[in-house]
Amino acid sequence: MAERKKRERPAFNKDVAAAIGRHYKNVQTNKPVAYALMSSNPLIEVAYAAGIQPAFPENYACVCAARHVSKEYCGKAETRGYAQDLCSYCKNNLGYLYSADKNPPMGGIGEPDLLLMTSSACTHYFKWWDLLHEIYQKPLIFVNTPRVMEPDAIPDYYVDFAQREIEEAIVEMEKILGTDISHKRLAQTVNQSDQVVQYWQKLLELQKNVPSPLGLSDLTNALFVLIVLAGTREGVELMKKIYHETARLAEEEKGVLTRGEEKHRLLWLNIPFWYNLKLLGYFEDRGCVFPISDYGKYVWGTTRMDGNRSIEGLARKALGGELNTSVDAHMDRILEDIRSYRIDGVIAHSNKSCRVLSVGALDVIEAIRKTLNIPVLILDGDHADERVYSETEVMTRIDTFLDMLG
Repeated sequence: MAERKKRERPAFNKDVAAAIGRHYKNVQTNKPVAYALMSSNPLIEVAYAAGIQPAFPENYACVCAARHVSKEYCGKAETRGYAQDLCSYCKNNLGYLYSADKNPPMGGIGEPDLLLMTSSACTHYFKWWDLLHEIYQKPLIFVNTPRVMEPDAIPDYYVDFAQREIEEAIVEMEKILGTDISHKRLAQTVNQSDQVVQYWQKLLELQKNVPSPLGLSDLTNALFVLIVLAGTREGVELMKKIYHETARLAEEEKGVLTRGEEKHRLLWLNIPFWYNLKLLGYFEDRGCVFPISDYGKYVWGTTRMDGNRSIEGLARKALGGELNTSVDAHMDRILEDIRSYRIDGVIAHSNKSCRVLSVGALDVIEAIRKTLNIPVLILDGDHADERVYSETEVMTRIDTFLDMLG
């Protein structure tokens, strides 16, 4: 790949990098620590309200991939009998545990005191978290949620069921901690999480501007705040800063590319290649920008919450997101956003080990081609295991696609 042009990135990226550093320091020093499934997990806010430090094996896999060690951890897991096509987030985590690496990226993710998960995620995560429960012999707290087929018309009894699940989880956590989780503190945490979501949703609206204020690498940095710092004052202040800087860029008609440079607006489907985010810079050098991705827009930050009804808000969060909805609903949102964000081309990552985001992908691609008549490029790879990524093949396909776009 040719050396990419140097472009000035938004200043908030440095603040996010600092926040990532603080998070991993906290994971290694604060107690108690809970491994928390990311997804639309309502127990993240509960953990912060309870004084528990969440740690996220999925996010750590992204860190490991960016540092080019995930391939080694995935290989280590496979030597212990785990399948090659198992999610590379899971393999990264297990390989990290089994490797006893004395110098892991960011100092490592530490050991959990409890495990927090929800069913609104990948089905094999049940086994992953059950295995962590077996390895560490720590309590596993689980919130079960029904599958939502019509996200615009969630039945009240779904919400009632999810609320009871969360209330039972809170009681379990209180028993483990030997303390009560204050209703006032939980309401404050939920309100702070809602503020983060509010700024995030307003930020995504700004991405409809031409030129697009942010690129996909900037948005994936901001995702860290939305997911990991949900419910914290730090998260609110940082996402507020991200939004206001982006709003200023939009007002001044500035972006990753200038209006004259921005030739094509693309949509990225599925998870990016965390080990090769410089690929996004290559697209930018060819006049292409990614205003949104389905991974960034539909999985997290989809649900507003009211701290005065904190349990209900958390229940609706647990029921929301792309991972807990139908392919038809997902397809409808994508087609609508392609129009509203003025997308004229799609890059679809055919992700070897992510089943939940790949189910129905070919149907979505076919709908995009037939309904909107815009070109779609399919790239083979994996989100964290670069052993299955072919630079030569990917770049050949991209160059052909971009030549076709003009």
